[in-house]
Amino acid sequence: MVTINLVFMVEVAGLDPLQMVLVGTVLEFSVFVFEIPTGVLADAVSRRLSVIVGHAIVGAGFLIIVVWPNFYAILLSQMIWGFGYTFISGAYAAWVSSELGVSRANEAFLRGSQLSHAAALVGIVIAVALAHISLALPIAAGAIGLIGLAIGLSLFMREGNFRPTVLQDRDTWKVMRTTLISGVSEIRGRPVLISMLVITMVFGMFSEGIDRLFTPYLIESFEFPTLGPLGSVTWWGVIAAVASLFGLAATTIARSRVNLEDQFRLTHLLSLLLLGVSAGVLALANVDSFVVVLACYWLVGALRSAYGPLMTAWLNRLLPEETKATLFSMYGQADAIGQSLGGPMVGALAKYVSIGFALGISALSLLPTLPLYKRMSRQLQS
Repeated sequence: MVTINLVFMVEVAGLDPLQMVLVGTVLEFSVFVFEIPTGVLADAVSRRLSVIVGHAIVGAGFLIIVVWPNFYAILLSQMIWGFGYTFISGAYAAWVSSELGVSRANEAFLRGSQLSHAAALVGIVIAVALAHISLALPIAAGAIGLIGLAIGLSLFMREGNFRPTVLQDRDTWKVMRTTLISGVSEIRGRPVLISMLVITMVFGMFSEGIDRLFTPYLIESFEFPTLGPLGSVTWWGVIAAVASLFGLAATTIARSRVNLEDQFRLTHLLSLLLLGVSAGVLALANVDSFVVVLACYWLVGALRSAYGPLMTAWLNRLLPEETKATLFSMYGQADAIGQSLGGPMVGALAKYVSIGFALGISALSLLPTLPLYKRMSRQLQS
């Protein structure tokens, strides 16, 4: 589904670079609005139920894109997607941690990322085959698959170690309010968590550029080499497949080489990964070789693939169990705020200056995270 999603928006729905970024901004605004309420609800009622509902809603959101391929319908679909995503984001990591314990959960995050990249290769092959018939088919298949996943989870997903607060106190709103206040107090009382909150917001500002503009950048800036009798849509499958292989390699290396128990070294590694991402996107925006641009994109994707689960592991060790879904949701909201603020600015630069310039500015926006990581390292040692 995601292999073809952005290509569909450009080639079928006809979105320009600014509209592409605005679509992402609407998605992230939806996440911003609903992230904390759904995270608190997961802590108060059921993390399992939250994950199941979230997958069904996301699937329904993507079906709208297929039925009405126009800008306004896509905006609506992104709002629904963002709403559904908030049910999953904080609840999923908290559910894993609750069922497995912190150490086993951190290992599971990396293992899960590995399996995700491996499974994506199968999905990419199917997506390209379906896209040769119609660009809408991979999106429809993925959306239906997510709804099917929700049904499967309702049958097989267990939740044995979580005790919902609402069962002990029937005043649901009071429980949710207390959970939220407790989560906010936890972050306010720990400077290292505040620093990571700021870093997460800055990363969100950066990511909207590369996530939304890379597809139109390739389409507008380069002529795709021919692949014999295969159509140009095959290139998107090749790009996604190689990205998954790079991501699989990165998470495999991280899983075998990184000591998740050493919070100080993990902090240093996260800063190096973001420095590499910034350099890779800056290079991508300033070269005129199709092959080099793809190489930079794959490298950046690999670094981000490692960064995601490692950052989740970093947080998982510091967040208290009773408000974990709420706090994970707060970090998800910080990311959404960053994307909502950065998206329109990057989109305007792409439309009125150039997409390459907008990508370069996005890359430079990551640099302020480096002194924050250095500060966090000192805080962890003290």
